[in-house]
Amino acid sequence: MDRPHYTFWEDAQGLIVSIILCALGIHLLRTSGLVTSGTAGLALLISYIGNWSFGWVFVLINLPFYAFAWMRRGAMFTIKGFMAVLLVSILADAMPHVIDIDWIAPWAAAILFGVTTGFGLLGLFRHGASLGGISIVAVILQDRYGIRAGLTLQIYDACLFATSLFFLPWRLVMWSLLGGVLVNMVIAINHRRDWYLPQ
Repeated sequence: MDRPHYTFWEDAQGLIVSIILCALGIHLLRTSGLVTSGTAGLALLISYIGNWSFGWVFVLINLPFYAFAWMRRGAMFTIKGFMAVLLVSILADAMPHVIDIDWIAPWAAAILFGVTTGFGLLGLFRHGASLGGISIVAVILQDRYGIRAGLTLQIYDACLFATSLFFLPWRLVMWSLLGGVLVNMVIAINHRRDWYLPQ
């Protein structure tokens, strides 16, 4: 069954609100030095190690995945995804200049990130977009070779968090895991087609 039909302005406001929530979640993570799953987590880790801009790293990491997105999901999904990644990157880098948080407990950052980014991603999915990355490859591997997308994502995330242990205190990695679990819980519980579409 297809997604609900949104007008241009409904689509735009849904995407903008979702992008703001995701950028705020990234800002909360960075304030406590946490990472997360997916390409956002890799971009955070690289930005910590090299003291580089999260935004630029996030955009560059995602670029190769858009070729896969174009083949798998088409032009509109790819364009929306690219714009979402670009705007999240810009807003996340701007957040420290407009929301100055000196300190936040890592456990609180993980929980707040899980909630804000979980609902941000949920909104992106509802409006036919995503933050790109490894999930696109996971779906393609599932379609072509029968490798379950969830397994691919779990292996990737396990490698990412294991690598993070070499650069971050283990307690921060554990709190990062909590944030990732909460994001997945929000999406798993609330991303249900039968709640929005007529049967």
